[in-house]
Amino acid sequence: MFQSAPGHFEVAALEAASAETVAASAEDAWRTLAVPLGLPDRFSSPVFVRLVPIAEWREMAPFRVVVEVGGVVSVRVGWSEQTPNYFLRRGLVQALLLRLAVTQHGVTDKLAAPLWLELGSVGWWQTHAEPATFDALKQESDRFDPPALSELLDARRGDVEARSLTVGAEWLLAWLQTESGNASEWPGMLRGLLGGGEGSKTLAASFPGRFATDADRELWWQTGWHHLRRVRSLPTLEAAESRDELASVARFVFAVDGREAVIPLSTVLAHAHEPMVDAELRRREVDLNRLSRTLHPFYRNAGLSLGEALGSRGVSDGARGVLVAAFERDWRDAGELEAATHAALDKLERRGLAP
Repeated sequence: MFQSAPGHFEVAALEAASAETVAASAEDAWRTLAVPLGLPDRFSSPVFVRLVPIAEWREMAPFRVVVEVGGVVSVRVGWSEQTPNYFLRRGLVQALLLRLAVTQHGVTDKLAAPLWLELGSVGWWQTHAEPATFDALKQESDRFDPPALSELLDARRGDVEARSLTVGAEWLLAWLQTESGNASEWPGMLRGLLGGGEGSKTLAASFPGRFATDADRELWWQTGWHHLRRVRSLPTLEAAESRDELASVARFVFAVDGREAVIPLSTVLAHAHEPMVDAELRRREVDLNRLSRTLHPFYRNAGLSLGEALGSRGVSDGARGVLVAAFERDWRDAGELEAATHAALDKLERRGLAP
Protein backbone atom coordinates (compact mmCIF):
# COMPACT_ATOMS: atom_id res chain seq x y z
CA MET A 1 0.00 0.00 0.00
CA PHE A 2 1.37 3.41 -0.99
CA GLN A 3 0.14 6.93 -0.26
CA SER A 4 0.85 9.60 -2.85
CA ALA A 5 0.46 12.41 -0.30
CA PRO A 6 -1.73 12.79 2.80
CA GLY A 7 -5.36 13.25 1.76
CA HIS A 8 -4.67 12.69 -1.96
CA PHE A 9 -4.53 9.05 -3.09
CA GLU A 10 -3.87 5.71 -1.39
CA VAL A 11 -2.98 2.81 -3.67
CA ALA A 12 -3.12 -0.87 -2.78
CA ALA A 13 -1.84 -3.70 -4.95
CA LEU A 14 -0.40 -7.18 -4.60
CA GLU A 15 2.95 -5.94 -5.93
CA ALA A 16 4.69 -3.00 -4.27
CA ALA A 17 6.24 -1.82 -7.53
CA SER A 18 2.82 -1.52 -9.18
CA ALA A 19 1.35 0.36 -6.22
CA GLU A 20 4.29 2.75 -6.13
CA THR A 21 4.11 3.42 -9.87
CA VAL A 22 0.38 4.18 -9.75
CA ALA A 23 0.80 6.33 -6.62
CA ALA A 24 3.37 8.44 -8.47
CA SER A 25 1.03 8.78 -11.46
CA ALA A 26 -1.85 9.75 -9.15
CA GLU A 27 0.22 12.45 -7.50
CA ASP A 28 1.15 13.75 -10.95
CA ALA A 29 -2.59 13.99 -11.69
CA TRP A 30 -3.19 15.94 -8.48
CA ARG A 31 -0.31 18.34 -9.16
CA THR A 32 -1.37 18.95 -12.77
CA LEU A 33 -5.12 19.32 -12.13
CA ALA A 34 -4.91 21.27 -8.85
CA VAL A 35 -5.40 24.64 -10.57
CA PRO A 36 -8.05 23.85 -13.23
CA LEU A 37 -10.14 21.84 -10.75
CA GLY A 38 -9.48 24.08 -7.74
CA LEU A 39 -8.39 21.15 -5.59
CA PRO A 40 -7.93 21.71 -1.84
CA ASP A 41 -4.58 21.07 -0.16
CA ARG A 42 -5.96 17.67 0.84
CA PHE A 43 -9.21 15.80 1.31
CA SER A 44 -10.35 14.57 4.72
CA SER A 45 -9.98 11.05 3.34
CA PRO A 46 -7.96 10.08 0.26
CA VAL A 47 -9.20 8.53 -2.95
CA PHE A 48 -8.65 4.80 -2.48
CA VAL A 49 -7.21 3.04 -5.52
CA ARG A 50 -7.28 -0.76 -5.72
CA LEU A 51 -5.34 -2.55 -8.43
CA VAL A 52 -7.08 -5.86 -9.09
CA PRO A 53 -5.10 -8.51 -11.02
CA ILE A 54 -6.55 -8.72 -14.49
CA ALA A 55 -7.08 -12.48 -14.10
CA GLU A 56 -9.54 -11.74 -11.28
CA TRP A 57 -11.27 -8.79 -12.99
CA ARG A 58 -14.95 -9.47 -13.71
CA GLU A 59 -16.19 -6.01 -14.74
CA MET A 60 -17.03 -5.08 -18.33
CA ALA A 61 -15.34 -1.69 -18.00
CA PRO A 62 -11.58 -1.34 -17.32
CA PHE A 63 -12.23 0.51 -14.05
CA ARG A 64 -15.06 1.19 -11.61
CA VAL A 65 -15.52 4.20 -9.29
CA VAL A 66 -17.73 3.93 -6.20
CA VAL A 67 -18.96 6.64 -3.80
CA GLU A 68 -19.88 5.07 -0.47
CA VAL A 69 -22.48 6.32 1.97
CA GLY A 70 -19.86 7.81 4.31
CA GLY A 71 -18.28 9.84 1.52
CA VAL A 72 -15.38 7.49 0.82
CA VAL A 73 -14.51 7.38 -2.89
CA SER A 74 -12.67 4.39 -4.33
CA VAL A 75 -11.65 3.26 -7.79
CA ARG A 76 -10.90 -0.34 -8.73
CA VAL A 77 -8.78 -0.93 -11.82
CA GLY A 78 -8.23 -4.17 -13.70
CA TRP A 79 -4.45 -4.24 -13.56
CA SER A 80 -1.55 -5.81 -15.38
CA GLU A 81 1.69 -4.51 -16.81
CA GLN A 82 -0.13 -4.15 -20.13
CA THR A 83 -3.00 -2.03 -18.76
CA PRO A 84 -3.19 1.06 -21.03
CA ASN A 85 -2.15 4.22 -19.25
CA TYR A 86 -5.20 5.97 -20.72
CA PHE A 87 -7.60 3.74 -18.75
CA LEU A 88 -5.67 4.34 -15.54
CA ARG A 89 -5.82 8.09 -16.09
CA ARG A 90 -9.56 7.96 -16.80
CA GLY A 91 -10.17 6.04 -13.57
CA LEU A 92 -8.03 8.35 -11.44
CA VAL A 93 -9.62 11.50 -12.90
CA GLN A 94 -13.18 10.25 -12.54
CA ALA A 95 -12.53 9.31 -8.91
CA LEU A 96 -10.88 12.68 -8.26
CA LEU A 97 -13.88 14.55 -9.68
CA LEU A 98 -16.33 12.58 -7.55
CA ARG A 99 -14.20 13.05 -4.43
CA LEU A 100 -14.24 16.79 -5.09
CA ALA A 101 -18.01 16.59 -5.58
CA VAL A 102 -18.38 14.91 -2.18
CA THR A 103 -16.30 17.67 -0.58
CA GLN A 104 -18.45 20.39 -2.11
CA HIS A 105 -21.93 18.81 -1.86
CA GLY A 106 -21.78 15.88 0.53
CA VAL A 107 -23.11 12.48 -0.51
CA THR A 108 -26.24 12.78 -2.63
CA ASP A 109 -27.70 10.86 -5.53
CA LYS A 110 -27.13 13.90 -7.77
CA LEU A 111 -23.33 13.89 -7.70
CA ALA A 112 -21.84 13.77 -11.18
CA ALA A 113 -18.55 13.65 -13.06
CA PRO A 114 -19.61 14.79 -16.54
CA LEU A 115 -18.06 12.83 -19.37
CA TRP A 116 -16.73 15.90 -21.16
CA LEU A 117 -15.09 17.15 -17.96
CA GLU A 118 -13.43 13.78 -17.39
CA LEU A 119 -12.14 13.71 -20.97
CA GLY A 120 -10.98 17.32 -20.80
CA SER A 121 -9.17 16.77 -17.49
CA VAL A 122 -7.40 13.68 -18.81
CA GLY A 123 -6.35 15.67 -21.87
CA TRP A 124 -5.17 18.58 -19.71
CA TRP A 125 -3.09 16.14 -17.65
CA GLN A 126 -1.56 14.51 -20.71
CA THR A 127 -0.68 17.71 -22.59
CA HIS A 128 0.93 19.23 -19.50
CA ALA A 129 2.84 16.06 -18.64
CA GLU A 130 3.95 15.54 -22.25
CA PRO A 131 4.17 18.93 -24.01
CA ALA A 132 4.71 17.34 -27.42
CA THR A 133 1.15 16.03 -27.24
CA PHE A 134 -0.09 19.63 -27.07
CA ASP A 135 1.42 20.32 -30.48
CA ALA A 136 -0.19 17.11 -31.73
CA LEU A 137 -3.55 18.28 -30.34
CA LYS A 138 -3.27 21.56 -32.25
CA GLN A 139 -2.46 19.78 -35.48
CA GLU A 140 -5.28 17.28 -35.01
CA SER A 141 -7.75 20.09 -34.31
CA ASP A 142 -7.23 21.37 -37.84
CA ARG A 143 -9.12 18.33 -39.10
CA PHE A 144 -12.26 18.98 -37.04
CA ASP A 145 -14.95 21.59 -36.90
CA PRO A 146 -15.73 22.57 -33.30
CA PRO A 147 -18.36 20.16 -31.95
CA ALA A 148 -21.57 21.85 -30.83
CA LEU A 149 -21.64 22.91 -27.20
CA SER A 150 -24.73 20.81 -26.54
CA GLU A 151 -22.94 17.78 -27.99
CA LEU A 152 -20.07 18.31 -25.55
CA LEU A 153 -21.92 19.36 -22.42
CA ASP A 154 -24.67 16.75 -22.69
CA ALA A 155 -22.54 13.77 -23.74
CA ARG A 156 -23.46 10.62 -21.84
CA ARG A 157 -21.43 7.60 -20.83
CA GLY A 158 -22.04 4.58 -22.98
CA ASP A 159 -22.27 6.62 -26.16
CA VAL A 160 -19.58 6.28 -28.79
CA GLU A 161 -16.76 8.63 -27.76
CA ALA A 162 -15.91 10.25 -31.07
CA ARG A 163 -12.43 11.71 -31.26
CA SER A 164 -13.93 15.14 -31.96
CA LEU A 165 -15.63 14.90 -28.55
CA THR A 166 -12.33 14.25 -26.76
CA VAL A 167 -10.54 17.04 -28.62
CA GLY A 168 -13.42 19.45 -28.03
CA ALA A 169 -13.51 18.64 -24.31
CA GLU A 170 -9.84 19.58 -23.95
CA TRP A 171 -10.34 22.95 -25.65
CA LEU A 172 -13.58 23.66 -23.79
CA LEU A 173 -11.94 23.11 -20.40
CA ALA A 174 -9.16 25.51 -21.37
CA TRP A 175 -11.56 28.09 -22.83
CA LEU A 176 -13.83 28.21 -19.78
CA GLN A 177 -10.83 28.91 -17.57
CA THR A 178 -9.56 31.57 -19.98
CA GLU A 179 -12.92 33.35 -19.94
CA SER A 180 -13.36 33.11 -16.17
CA GLY A 181 -12.72 36.48 -14.52
CA ASN A 182 -12.90 38.05 -11.08
CA ALA A 183 -16.44 36.75 -10.69
CA SER A 184 -15.02 33.20 -10.64
CA GLU A 185 -17.36 31.97 -13.33
CA TRP A 186 -15.50 28.71 -13.96
CA PRO A 187 -15.24 27.63 -10.28
CA GLY A 188 -18.97 28.31 -9.96
CA MET A 189 -19.75 26.30 -13.07
CA LEU A 190 -17.55 23.42 -11.91
CA ARG A 191 -19.33 23.31 -8.58
CA GLY A 192 -22.71 23.25 -10.32
CA LEU A 193 -21.67 20.45 -12.68
CA LEU A 194 -20.32 18.26 -9.89
CA GLY A 195 -23.57 18.78 -8.03
CA GLY A 196 -25.51 17.31 -10.95
CA GLY A 197 -26.38 20.49 -12.83
CA GLU A 198 -27.41 20.14 -16.47
CA GLY A 199 -24.51 21.22 -18.69
CA SER A 200 -25.99 23.89 -20.95
CA LYS A 201 -28.09 25.48 -18.20
CA THR A 202 -25.16 25.53 -15.78
CA LEU A 203 -22.96 27.21 -18.38
CA ALA A 204 -25.58 29.88 -19.11
CA ALA A 205 -26.10 30.56 -15.40
CA SER A 206 -22.38 30.64 -14.58
CA PHE A 207 -21.35 33.00 -17.38
CA PRO A 208 -24.18 35.61 -17.30
CA GLY A 209 -24.10 38.41 -19.81
CA ARG A 210 -21.73 36.67 -22.23
CA PHE A 211 -24.41 35.64 -24.72
CA ALA A 212 -28.07 36.47 -25.21
CA THR A 213 -29.09 33.50 -27.34
CA ASP A 214 -28.01 29.94 -28.05
CA ALA A 215 -26.52 31.14 -31.34
CA ASP A 216 -24.43 33.75 -29.52
CA ARG A 217 -23.24 31.12 -27.07
CA GLU A 218 -22.23 28.80 -29.93
CA LEU A 219 -20.33 31.62 -31.65
CA TRP A 220 -18.55 32.42 -28.37
CA TRP A 221 -17.43 28.79 -28.07
CA GLN A 222 -16.31 28.48 -31.70
CA THR A 223 -14.30 31.69 -31.35
CA GLY A 224 -12.62 30.21 -28.30
CA TRP A 225 -11.81 26.93 -30.09
CA HIS A 226 -10.07 28.68 -32.98
CA HIS A 227 -8.32 31.22 -30.74
CA LEU A 228 -6.77 28.63 -28.43
CA ARG A 229 -5.62 26.25 -31.13
CA ARG A 230 -3.85 29.08 -32.99
CA VAL A 231 -2.11 30.69 -30.03
CA ARG A 232 1.65 30.19 -30.25
CA SER A 233 3.16 28.68 -27.13
CA LEU A 234 6.48 27.25 -26.09
CA PRO A 235 6.49 23.94 -24.18
CA THR A 236 8.68 25.34 -21.39
CA LEU A 237 7.82 25.37 -17.71
CA GLU A 238 8.14 28.45 -15.55
CA ALA A 239 11.04 28.51 -13.08
CA ALA A 240 8.80 27.73 -10.10
CA GLU A 241 7.11 24.86 -11.97
CA SER A 242 10.50 23.46 -12.96
CA ARG A 243 11.65 23.65 -9.34
CA ASP A 244 8.60 21.77 -8.10
CA GLU A 245 8.73 19.11 -10.81
CA LEU A 246 12.46 18.49 -10.38
CA ALA A 247 12.13 18.38 -6.60
CA SER A 248 9.46 15.67 -6.87
CA VAL A 249 11.81 13.51 -9.00
CA ALA A 250 14.70 13.97 -6.55
CA ARG A 251 12.60 13.35 -3.41
CA PHE A 252 12.37 9.74 -2.23
CA VAL A 253 9.99 8.50 0.44
CA PHE A 254 10.28 4.94 1.71
CA ALA A 255 8.86 3.03 4.65
CA VAL A 256 11.42 2.70 7.45
CA ASP A 257 10.46 0.70 10.54
CA GLY A 258 6.81 0.98 9.58
CA ARG A 259 6.88 4.77 9.07
CA GLU A 260 7.37 6.85 5.95
CA ALA A 261 10.62 8.81 5.82
CA VAL A 262 12.38 11.04 3.29
CA ILE A 263 15.60 9.30 2.22
CA PRO A 264 18.60 11.31 0.88
CA LEU A 265 19.46 10.75 -2.76
CA SER A 266 22.93 9.44 -1.88
CA THR A 267 21.42 6.78 0.40
CA VAL A 268 18.91 5.69 -2.24
CA LEU A 269 21.65 5.32 -4.85
CA ALA A 270 23.72 3.25 -2.44
CA HIS A 271 20.86 0.72 -2.41
CA ALA A 272 20.36 0.73 -6.19
CA HIS A 273 21.20 -2.99 -6.31
CA GLU A 274 17.93 -3.80 -4.53
CA PRO A 275 15.16 -4.71 -7.03
CA MET A 276 12.50 -2.33 -5.73
CA VAL A 277 14.91 0.62 -5.52
CA ASP A 278 16.30 -0.18 -8.96
CA ALA A 279 12.79 -0.23 -10.44
CA GLU A 280 12.00 3.14 -8.87
CA LEU A 281 15.24 4.68 -10.14
CA ARG A 282 14.52 3.47 -13.66
CA ARG A 283 10.98 4.85 -13.52
CA ARG A 284 12.27 8.23 -12.42
CA GLU A 285 14.85 8.25 -15.19
CA VAL A 286 11.97 7.93 -17.66
CA ASP A 287 10.08 10.74 -15.93
CA LEU A 288 13.15 12.96 -15.91
CA ASN A 289 13.85 12.30 -19.58
CA ARG A 290 10.33 13.49 -20.36
CA LEU A 291 10.66 16.48 -18.04
CA SER A 292 14.15 17.64 -19.06
CA ARG A 293 12.95 18.90 -22.46
CA THR A 294 10.63 21.41 -20.79
CA LEU A 295 12.73 22.61 -17.83
CA HIS A 296 13.30 26.33 -17.42
CA PRO A 297 16.89 27.32 -18.34
CA PHE A 298 17.67 28.03 -14.67
CA TYR A 299 17.03 24.38 -13.81
CA ARG A 300 18.29 22.64 -16.93
CA ASN A 301 21.77 21.90 -15.54
CA ALA A 302 20.22 20.51 -12.35
CA GLY A 303 18.03 18.25 -14.47
CA LEU A 304 21.01 16.95 -16.43
CA SER A 305 23.13 16.30 -13.34
CA LEU A 306 20.22 14.58 -11.59
CA GLY A 307 19.86 12.31 -14.61
CA GLU A 308 23.54 11.37 -14.40
CA ALA A 309 23.14 10.61 -10.69
CA LEU A 310 20.03 8.45 -11.21
CA GLY A 311 21.85 6.48 -13.88
CA SER A 312 24.95 5.89 -11.77
CA ARG A 313 24.09 2.31 -10.79
CA GLY A 314 27.23 0.19 -10.58
CA VAL A 315 29.76 3.01 -10.12
CA SER A 316 32.05 3.32 -7.12
CA ASP A 317 31.00 5.12 -3.94
CA GLY A 318 33.40 7.95 -4.70
CA ALA A 319 32.14 8.48 -8.24
CA ARG A 320 28.55 8.37 -7.03
CA GLY A 321 29.32 11.00 -4.38
CA VAL A 322 30.76 13.30 -7.04
CA LEU A 323 27.61 13.00 -9.14
CA VAL A 324 25.30 13.69 -6.18
CA ALA A 325 27.43 16.70 -5.18
CA ALA A 326 27.22 18.03 -8.76
CA PHE A 327 23.41 17.84 -8.68
CA GLU A 328 23.25 19.56 -5.29
CA ARG A 329 25.51 22.34 -6.56
CA ASP A 330 23.44 22.83 -9.73
CA TRP A 331 20.26 22.82 -7.61
CA ARG A 332 21.63 25.59 -5.36
CA ASP A 333 22.76 27.62 -8.38
CA ALA A 334 19.31 27.35 -9.96
CA GLY A 335 17.61 28.50 -6.76
CA GLU A 336 19.98 31.46 -6.49
CA LEU A 337 19.32 32.45 -10.11
CA GLU A 338 15.57 32.26 -9.57
CA ALA A 339 15.75 34.31 -6.36
CA ALA A 340 18.07 36.91 -7.92
CA THR A 341 15.75 37.29 -10.91
CA HIS A 342 12.72 37.82 -8.68
CA ALA A 343 14.62 40.40 -6.63
CA ALA A 344 15.71 42.29 -9.75
CA LEU A 345 12.20 42.31 -11.20
CA ASP A 346 10.74 43.47 -7.88
CA LYS A 347 13.28 46.28 -7.78
CA LEU A 348 12.42 47.39 -11.31
CA GLU A 349 8.72 47.28 -10.50
CA ARG A 350 9.23 49.44 -7.41
CA ARG A 351 11.15 51.97 -9.47
CA GLY A 352 8.40 52.07 -12.05
CA LEU A 353 5.78 52.73 -9.35
CA ALA A 354 7.87 55.36 -7.57
CA PRO A 355 6.69 59.00 -7.97
